[in-house]
Amino acid sequence: MPAEPIYVQFSWEDPQSGELQQILLTPPIAMGREPEYISQQPGHQSISCLELQDKQVSRFHALITVVSNQLYVSDRSANGTFLNGKPVGRSAQIFFSRDTLRIGPYKINANLISETDLNATEINRDQTVFGHQSSQDKLADRKIFVWILGIAILLLTALIPWFVVQNFLQEPNSPSDSDSSSQSSLPQANAEVALDSLAN
Repeated sequence: MPAEPIYVQFSWEDPQSGELQQILLTPPIAMGREPEYISQQPGHQSISCLELQDKQVSRFHALITVVSNQLYVSDRSANGTFLNGKPVGRSAQIFFSRDTLRIGPYKINANLISETDLNATEINRDQTVFGHQSSQDKLADRKIFVWILGIAILLLTALIPWFVVQNFLQEPNSPSDSDSSSQSSLPQANAEVALDSLAN
């Protein structure tokens, strides 16, 4: 009975845009900056290419293979390949699905997918779209926050002058009281002057 075809699903966050990227490839898989150069390296064996465009990525950076349903990675670069922060050598090293492979600025995860699991892969792609939508939701939340903040600032700029005007209008009442008392004492003084002139 022939072995079921195996695929490797790679996922990573684009270092520039922050968008989640996913790709499904058949092993062995060469990772690097120049696919034309990569495809010439492993001899007569057909090979898939994962192109990663960055100056820190070598033309042929790393090789992913599958042996007995197990992922392996080996380094082929001058800049180094790192698995969970530790350097990978030129000899094949086990690469589990929970591990993170770092190539230049790229942090990559990988999962083995069988032919029968391809429907599940479509679900994962749907989740990728959902992840992209969630970043748009975050942007929408920021816009709502900016609108709320703007409205709050407008309300404050309208309310502060209103309070100032209210306080200004209430303060003159006390001087007007003293003015009225001085005006009411004025007729009394005039009356006293008139009485004094009559008496004389």
